Amino acid sequence: APRTYNAESRRRQQAERKSRIAAATAQLHAARGVTATSYADIAERAGVSLPTVYSHFPGQDELLTACTGHVAGQAPALPVAEILAAGGLPAAIDQLVAAHEKQHLYFEPWLAKREDGVIPFLAALSASAREERAALVAAVLDRHLGAGDHRETIAAWETLLSFDTWHRMVRGHRLPRAAVRRLLAQCLLNLARPAAPVHPTRKRK
Repeated sequence: APRTYNAESRRRQQAERKSRIAAATAQLHAARGVTATSYADIAERAGVSLPTVYSHFPGQDELLTACTGHVAGQAPALPVAEILAAGGLPAAIDQLVAAHEKQHLYFEPWLAKREDGVIPFLAALSASAREERAALVAAVLDRHLGAGDHRETIAAWETLLSFDTWHRMVRGHRLPRAAVRRLLAQCLLNLARPAAPVHPTRKRK
């Protein structure tokens, strides 16, 4: 019994240390970015020794897996079921835009560093997020417009709902968030409507 208790106690201590290290890493990455954060910084913030950090997370990918898992675990979830159950396309669009805004606000301290261009792990994470967003958009379009070839609309919607678009409008152009929500919703709705045929103008003789 004492051996079992000691082993369980050690496991709890290790899990607690790993969680503390992941939380400290997330805080530092939000403040400084991944490339500007060292293992020594993390050890100091977490209140553990440098060898302890390396023993739990020997490589950057292992550390980033734990860090992003910690961050994602506290993020506002996309209400997929509610979005898909919306009574009409405008209502679904409003929910899509509002839900993505909540996520963008939460993830902004990390995403605004734009380090996915230099860190392959983050690049893969960004690609996965784009795929998930595109899949949700496709489901919404199929639900309200019927099955069909929506590839162009999916690409446009996914881009408009992305963090980069939201961040550029809110932080770059300094538009009020309510205005950004309204503009994005209108753009999404317009893109979902059939394009009016373009009639070539006749040249005058």
